[in-house]
Amino acid sequence: MKDYRSVADTVAAEIGAGRLKAGERLPTQREFARQYGIANSTATRVYQELARRGLTEGHVGRGTFVRDTSGTAAPPAPALSEPAGSRIDLELNYPVVPEQAELLAAGLGGLLRPERLEPVLRPVGAAGTPA
Repeated sequence: MKDYRSVADTVAAEIGAGRLKAGERLPTQREFARQYGIANSTATRVYQELARRGLTEGHVGRGTFVRDTSGTAAPPAPALSEPAGSRIDLELNYPVVPEQAELLAAGLGGLLRPERLEPVLRPVGAAGTPA
């Protein structure tokens, strides 16, 4: 699975090396997703990240184009993220308020009955629940 930031880094490198030139139109996001073997939603995030870095600009109905960055400040650095292979330290992940444990226990207590627990374990669609 490819992270959108690594794909954005790849495209940024192509722009930096001149393989993608200022004014050049990028493929549609759907076509881009197919080319890179990523989901359409990931392609959307890649395009957003490239725009955030100041490397591209989108025009409704026309497409996304490589910006002319000559004579401008350096683009922002790549997005910060945890290295893919590293562990995330949760050692300092503790309750924020002293009574948080009691509040959490009281809230979860109602789920101990099967008739209350079963509905919350069912799959929920993308639109969420009526509530």
